[in-house]
Amino acid sequence: MVEVEIAGIAIDKASNSPVVLLRDKKERKRVLPIWIGPYEAEAISQGLRGEKFKRPLTHDLILSMLRGLKVDISEVVVSSLEDDTYYAELYLKKGTTIFKVDSRPSDSLALASKNHTPIFVIDEVMDKGSIDLDINEGQKIEDIRKYMEDINPEDFGKFRI
Repeated sequence: MVEVEIAGIAIDKASNSPVVLLRDKKERKRVLPIWIGPYEAEAISQGLRGEKFKRPLTHDLILSMLRGLKVDISEVVVSSLEDDTYYAELYLKKGTTIFKVDSRPSDSLALASKNHTPIFVIDEVMDKGSIDLDINEGQKIEDIRKYMEDINPEDFGKFRI
């Protein structure tokens, strides 16, 4: 498995859809783009910014419920790519018991961003869907914006949540 981090979220100008970019933590140029919905993109962005609200939003509610039940999210895994659709799993831990729960990558990533949970991608999925993208930490937003302007989804397939 490849440990990744959320490098950012951009808008695909061709489809006007949000794309989350998962960057390989070791090979920093390797990025896995996943097209997601606007609500999930906003939830991920809020998690990355550390925003808190007076009333819980959906992903905050899920985290509150898990905490109330004394369940931790130990990791998120983007586990497969089938028919241009990504699949993910949440690994929940209660005591010494681990539960695997099927999840959309976008929801898993929203929970991970709000909970600071490690994110992994299965090697085969990373090899199949990733691209090389040099994201400069100092110019991260501009680099992602440039990438999205030049993106050609046909070059690597348009893989969705």
